[in-house]
Amino acid sequence: MQDLHRRKFIKGAAVLSGAAICGVATANNAKAANTLPEDFVPPPMPWGYQELDPEYVRKLGHLGYYLEECGGGSFWAIMTALKEKVGYPYTLMPMPTKEMFIEILEGKHKGEPHPQVMMQHGVGGVVNYGSLCGAPNGAAAAINCLVPFDAVKKIVPRLMRYYETEAFPNKKSNEYAVNGEFLVPKYKSQKALPRSPSHSVLCHVSVGKWCENSGYASGSKERSERCARVTADTAAMAVTLLNAYIKGNLETVFPMKLAQDTVSCRVCHFKGKKHEAGQFTRGFMECSSCHNDMTPHMAENKLKTAYGTDVGTWAGAAVIGTAAGIGTHAVAGRLGKEEPHDEE
Repeated sequence: MQDLHRRKFIKGAAVLSGAAICGVATANNAKAANTLPEDFVPPPMPWGYQELDPEYVRKLGHLGYYLEECGGGSFWAIMTALKEKVGYPYTLMPMPTKEMFIEILEGKHKGEPHPQVMMQHGVGGVVNYGSLCGAPNGAAAAINCLVPFDAVKKIVPRLMRYYETEAFPNKKSNEYAVNGEFLVPKYKSQKALPRSPSHSVLCHVSVGKWCENSGYASGSKERSERCARVTADTAAMAVTLLNAYIKGNLETVFPMKLAQDTVSCRVCHFKGKKHEAGQFTRGFMECSSCHNDMTPHMAENKLKTAYGTDVGTWAGAAVIGTAAGIGTHAVAGRLGKEEPHDEE
């Protein structure tokens, strides 16, 4: 069976290569798809990864945002760079080319349908819902296509942590915009925009904090340009982490360090079997991005959890654990191990 799939894989690659040579195979060309044999089987994921230039991907991410916004833009940037460098099987991914994107922005395809790409739904925290920002969402989806899932579990949390801590937009993105080095024919803004970290992966928090710190409205061109640069920076970091992974120096390039409040909270609050001990949650997000009142741990408090439980029931447990100096070590130990799935 594996040999059969291998023969189909090679046969499909040969067909696509021949079509490309003849000039009939492009990302948007349906005729190229019709050249595939009926029994063609796409190669299984992951498709593999070759080292990419983060700065080139940063520029692609910025361009991608202008048409597909954050989710589609970051996914498109990484996959397009691989399509250009590697070819098959990335030629199977239905995506407009870089040249097509630029032409659309130049107004050369008026009246034609807007191109739709995978992960485009990530825009504005999943179709403007304000939840997970599309930039890390789309980039994580691309990573999931490229490397084994054991590697995904090492790379993506670092990408999320980067997003929480980076003062967006990155200095490099501001520099590219001011100097006109991005790929777009016309900018929303070429200013060096104010930089600030969000300490959250949520679109609502990320945009809100930046608007508060910068003085720009959420509907301004400056805010939109900020998110284009965030998409660029996140895609570039995703590639930086992928490069580090294949070189075996991921921990050196980006050590996984949680926020101190998260370390303290996770002494008690993690995925476990003892609800009465505070084991009713999971995750590594910065706790204070949502839980900005930690007083229940100082004394009894009437603050309720989402399920109506008095948080004061667990008052003092995390403080005692942290004071004993066991918090960091306990959480670090759990972070290095795979947590079981909810259904297990």
